[in-house]
Amino acid sequence: MDTSYRPSREEDHEVFPASWYAVAWSKELRGGKPLKRRVIGRDIVLFRSAQGVQALHAYCPHRGADLSLGSCSGNLLRCAYHAWSFDGSGRCVEIPAHPERAIPEFAHTLTYPAVERAGLIWVYPIPGSDKPDHPLPALELYPQLDNPDFVLAPYDAVWEAHLTRAVESVLDVAHVPIVHRSTIGKKSRTDIHIDFTAEGDQISIRNGSGLLNYQFPQHWILTPAEPSRAQFINYVTFTPVDREVTAIFGYAGRNFAKLPLVSRIFSRYSSRVLEEDRAIVESQHPRPIPDALRMEAHVPADGPQVRFRQRWYQFLESSEPRVFVSKAPK
Repeated sequence: MDTSYRPSREEDHEVFPASWYAVAWSKELRGGKPLKRRVIGRDIVLFRSAQGVQALHAYCPHRGADLSLGSCSGNLLRCAYHAWSFDGSGRCVEIPAHPERAIPEFAHTLTYPAVERAGLIWVYPIPGSDKPDHPLPALELYPQLDNPDFVLAPYDAVWEAHLTRAVESVLDVAHVPIVHRSTIGKKSRTDIHIDFTAEGDQISIRNGSGLLNYQFPQHWILTPAEPSRAQFINYVTFTPVDREVTAIFGYAGRNFAKLPLVSRIFSRYSSRVLEEDRAIVESQHPRPIPDALRMEAHVPADGPQVRFRQRWYQFLESSEPRVFVSKAPK
């Protein structure tokens, strides 16, 4: 495939890889209160049952009321408007106005696969997945996130930016001493030689004492390049909320100084670093990455971003599972 030039197609700006995306922190979903979130233009309501976290289409099939205004009881989600109740499979099991009548098929709603891992709630944005004709992929996370020796300090942000621009920001080593000169870039040189490898869905970058690993389409982690007793890690996952809105969930992890106060410091510092990037990434045009490599200038320091773009173009031209941005109401 010629990645130096490809014809522009409007639909390319409306499509994202079908994958597991983080939509909320586990701690946000408490007690009997449902929680509304949005992924690739789809409004989803989350609630807990005995089987774990459930994710349904956010609006009641009866009169379109927001189900997150309702309540949870006995493994069911109850609408606040007419008390229609839904189980985790999306089936309506109770219509109080007609308790003796059979519940019609049109009363049921869409359900999305959802899991909890590493203190986050993940949703696969294709309803009715995990069937023989569409088996669910495994949610593969970096082992450090499940390692009990690490204390993970959470941080998050929402950017008015396309997923591709947000991902490129963490693959761009050259901007660190410029944009982050008062934080993580204090000791970085502006003249750099990029040491990286790229194969399939993986891009690895050696940057001083750190090793950056990116997994297409949405995961990135920074770990020590060499084994050491005291280790610091930084993890980020990206979620396309809408065409040009991206949610970022991150962890600053460590296996030392495990006091809660230290976690709060790490969370604030990591949020500050993200904020340094936000305005710049939100300013980029075109909003997604350009349709072809030759439409923006590149230098050797841009090697990892170029390889990411090639992988993104490969996705656009392939038959890989994909999700188009829904025009559902916000």
